[in-house]
Amino acid sequence: MGIYKTLGLGLAWFFRAFLITAGIAYLYYGETVTFIMFLFMLILTLAPIMLEQLYDIEFHWVFELAISMMIALHMFGTMGAYFWIPMYDNLLHTFSSGVLAFIGFSLIFSYNYSGKIKVSLAFMGIFTFLWTMGIGAIWEIIEFIWDNIVVFFWGSIIPVTYEFGFMQNSLFDTMTDLSLDGAAAVLVAIFCVFAVRNAKKQTLEGMFRPFAKMIEHKAPKKPITEKK
Repeated sequence: MGIYKTLGLGLAWFFRAFLITAGIAYLYYGETVTFIMFLFMLILTLAPIMLEQLYDIEFHWVFELAISMMIALHMFGTMGAYFWIPMYDNLLHTFSSGVLAFIGFSLIFSYNYSGKIKVSLAFMGIFTFLWTMGIGAIWEIIEFIWDNIVVFFWGSIIPVTYEFGFMQNSLFDTMTDLSLDGAAAVLVAIFCVFAVRNAKKQTLEGMFRPFAKMIEHKAPKKPITEKK
């Protein structure tokens, strides 16, 4: 498993390097707004590392890779991949929703695991679906707001142009995105429930214990800056 962890974390840093390189390139060509967007997304990919240091935990490497990959692929799409590659938007929506669904399941499972709540696996699956659809709906609203900002400020002193839009092309596009969100949520929920019922306790500890420790708010046993 060591080699897979090394490769996975290496890929995660590859995606981060892409964000850094692309952001600097945009800044070089005077696209300050785009540079800020890439910088913000880079910080988001570092969230798992920051949480690990804050709570003295260690996420499974798959989680860190999935977050970095999801964000990097989205930013690659804004560079033109949504237009260059057929079905890119649909595939990315499905993948991103799957990652978010897993995070949702991890949270509800960890709350149950730590004793904060007491719910069944069926409820966890339902929560995972509703969590994913809720985030998907919020994302569509953000796209709607962004498109209207682009229209309103285009041609003004505000550095926003049609290069960044439009994110919503039609009602069909919006409903397709939400349908893919729902499909991914259902598949991930079923997979997670099946995995919890059949996986070994050690495997479950490795995947969900970090989330549970954050929920429990336990202080680190030693300073997070101390070398192991």
